[in-house]
Amino acid sequence: MSKQHIYFILALLGLFLPYSLFLPWLLEHGFDFSLFFSEFSVNAIAQTAGLDILVTTVTLLIFIVFEGQKLGMKNIFIPLLATLVGIAFGLALFLFMRERHYANE
Repeated sequence: MSKQHIYFILALLGLFLPYSLFLPWLLEHGFDFSLFFSEFSVNAIAQTAGLDILVTTVTLLIFIVFEGQKLGMKNIFIPLLATLVGIAFGLALFLFMRERHYANE
């Protein structure tokens, strides 16, 4: 199995696994952002995870821009948007696209 296939599968998992938990919550509570942030920051452990996710998201967005520009990749807005959907989705999608870019050089 090639790296492209592995990254593509990981991108799908990064999209579907987290949303398999989030979508039922969303259907039950709707877009209740105050409840979302209340539950997301219920204790110090959750707050730690939230801050880690925030820093990781910003780091990944910067990495995608810098690495994408350095390599001359096209359509880097796609993994940027995917990262806003989910970090695991955006990272794996970017790595998939980077492998495709290398293969097409």
